Amino acid sequence: MGFNSDNRETLRDALAALLTTALVGTGLPAQHVYGYPIGDFGGDSPVVVVESAGSERVREQVSTKWRDWFHFNVFSFVLCVDPVTTTTWDEDDAEDALDLIEKKMADALIDNTDAGSLNFFEPVGRSTVDHIVIGGADYRRELVPVRGRRLIG
Repeated sequence: MGFNSDNRETLRDALAALLTTALVGTGLPAQHVYGYPIGDFGGDSPVVVVESAGSERVREQVSTKWRDWFHFNVFSFVLCVDPVTTTTWDEDDAEDALDLIEKKMADALIDNTDAGSLNFFEPVGRSTVDHIVIGGADYRRELVPVRGRRLIG
């Protein structure tokens, strides 16, 4: 008996690593990328969260292998107003950061494909943006649905 199916965790971890490289660091828009749901950002903002959102397994013709598509929810959280610091961070800054994170994420996904990666990721449909209160603080939140699969194996 062989290993016929890919593990969704492997792709989720790869997507989180790809987004960490693209979004976190000096001059980049996010403070942290988590490869799993998290309830406390520890004061960080902006934060990106990658979570599993389901699987599609289609049997390849004349094969014992599945064509595995894995779905992920990629959430960006940006604090609207920073009540703790004395900075002038406000809703306009939050909206700009949310827009930049989405753009950098799109660039990272297409660049990953162009680079000949072993994994393929793409946005699936339209992203959605809303407000959410976490720990008494108001955040802008964007959900980008993404799907991915291994290209070999």
